[in-house]
Amino acid sequence: MNLIYWLLCLLIGLIPAVLLYRSDRRKNIPVKWLPALLRFLTCFFTAALLLAPAFPTTHTEEEKPLLLWLQDNSTSMHEALGKDSAAYRDKVQKLKAGWEKDYTVVPMTFGADLSRDSQLRYDQRSTNIAGALQAATEQYRDQNIGAIILSTDGIYNEGLDPLYAPLGSPVPVYTLGLGDSTLPRDISIGRVYANKTVALNSKFEIMIDLRADKLNGSNTTVNLLHDGGVIGQQPVKIDRDRFTASFRFETEAKQKGFQRYSVSVPVQDGEQNTLNNRMDFFVEVIDDETKVLLLAAAPHPDIAAIREALESVPQYKVDVRFGNDVPQVTSYHLIIAHQLPAMSGATLQAAGKPVWYILGRQSNLNALSQQQDLVKIAGGGNPNDALPNLNTAFSFFNLPPGTREVMARMPPLQAPYGNYTVAPDAQVLLRQQIGNVATNYPLWVFRNNGTPQAMLCGEGLWRWRLYEYKNSGKHEVVDELIRQTASLLSIKKDNRPFRIFMDKYVLSDNEPVNLYAELRNDNGELINGPAVGLSLTDSAGKALAYEMEKNANSYRLNVGLLAPGAYHYKGTVSYNGKSAVSEGNFLVESVPLERLRSHADFDLLARLAAQTGGRFFTYRNMEALTDSLKNNSQVKPLIHTDKAYTTLIDLRWFFAIILLTAAGEWLLRKYWNA
Repeated sequence: MNLIYWLLCLLIGLIPAVLLYRSDRRKNIPVKWLPALLRFLTCFFTAALLLAPAFPTTHTEEEKPLLLWLQDNSTSMHEALGKDSAAYRDKVQKLKAGWEKDYTVVPMTFGADLSRDSQLRYDQRSTNIAGALQAATEQYRDQNIGAIILSTDGIYNEGLDPLYAPLGSPVPVYTLGLGDSTLPRDISIGRVYANKTVALNSKFEIMIDLRADKLNGSNTTVNLLHDGGVIGQQPVKIDRDRFTASFRFETEAKQKGFQRYSVSVPVQDGEQNTLNNRMDFFVEVIDDETKVLLLAAAPHPDIAAIREALESVPQYKVDVRFGNDVPQVTSYHLIIAHQLPAMSGATLQAAGKPVWYILGRQSNLNALSQQQDLVKIAGGGNPNDALPNLNTAFSFFNLPPGTREVMARMPPLQAPYGNYTVAPDAQVLLRQQIGNVATNYPLWVFRNNGTPQAMLCGEGLWRWRLYEYKNSGKHEVVDELIRQTASLLSIKKDNRPFRIFMDKYVLSDNEPVNLYAELRNDNGELINGPAVGLSLTDSAGKALAYEMEKNANSYRLNVGLLAPGAYHYKGTVSYNGKSAVSEGNFLVESVPLERLRSHADFDLLARLAAQTGGRFFTYRNMEALTDSLKNNSQVKPLIHTDKAYTTLIDLRWFFAIILLTAAGEWLLRKYWNA
């Protein structure tokens, strides 16, 4: 094809050139062949331009492998690096400078969250290694990630176990262990298990995990304190170098409100870290009861899972019924309808009560669509395996910490097959993912207008609790989602024209304190015309005055970080000649997460590197990272080849050539008067 094209262009150029040359031989022209040559070039290039096909061009580009350097920026790194801090930074800079030719190095820091901030202040007050690994791979998932270099002491106190972090794609993790892994003499409170909310005058349990290292033969006691006074004590006999034990206390909730409890063990000889010898926690004692009717078409494992999650909080009193055994619903604050209405004919008369529908194989979808308009389902047949896909824009309540990580590891629920239509005023917490396809079909959906409703479009909550316990040794996230659903639906409406509220009322001392206010006119509409004053008083009686900021049609105030302690807030506003007051309490607790453990966990880092195909290094041999990366066949560049087509008509210089040859011939003939 190309040969024919060039021959044709040559022929189109030669014919007028030959005819012109024969004509010019009879004229008095000094250089008779020059006009013919210019005519040939003009015709040849014009033909080439008009007849030109598209010419293929190939562009090859090499994409260097990414090295994601994740640097621990938490406060424990001060102790891990010590006097070697400056020398460590020099070593890191030399490594990165040597890698610039072969790799693209992306430095990031992490504590509670991952950040592109390259400033090493070592001021983060908690460490989430699994979250940092997951966020880094998610952020660069469409690029050529060669390896992750994780530089840390291995101490984590938030998120999942790093060994179970879902990275999405296989990426070798090279771990760089910093600090001293030598086990010191230490006794510590590992964890305290207690209900966050208990009923007034009820008894509740407190479970304590105790750990002691290198204290074999010592005797001590575990003390339980309430408001500084000892209310329980148990002896401890340490009989081995690595000692762990659990202790159980039972106490009675005698006072309403937030109650401060503490667990402590005496300091032992030779202990360097004494901050982990005491742990404070808060329990909210309430004098309020929420009655829940759990009505199911038939016995099911989900029933026990929901009941256990709710009854772990004494506020909830759960009454379980099956089939047509339906009591009067007027005395209940919430109805949970498990697979009702059912194919068996069992149904539910909610009488304007909040209802949480849970669908399953026995659900009668036609009757369900007639009974409510939160979700309409057209279809039926065999159910789908629906994985949970978290909607991060959900705002009806605060999600438990680690929800994204936990949901990513959950098995599918059995959801009805069909076409789903969701009410426009509803919010979806979880969407259905069928296999690898993320759909817009709801899995867990809420509506909070009028009579609140919720629907879980699938059965299998009991499996979620088992899987969470298998992966993390607890089922806090799933249980909290169940409790938050019940709380949202059964909450008593606050009809006060003015109120101040918070997202939560027990905060750690590394969380900013945010307060919100709403003022309503006589029509119940939100307004924010008048100024709202707020007084904040700490446990010592010191008061600070603020004026709340106007935000859209409401108010808000960010107080910032506060010292640990109990606080009382009181807000005042004047509107239409009337004064309104709203007040309440909240607590700020001190949680020195980074000081609870002082020795590095090199074993964790070595195992993480081994299972991902990386290698473990320490500060002393970190220079060997370069050779290890070169020898890893996974850490290699990608070659991208791009094939494009070019036409001559797109080349402006080609027009210039034709113009110059044509103009040159014309000027010669003008000059020669030919």
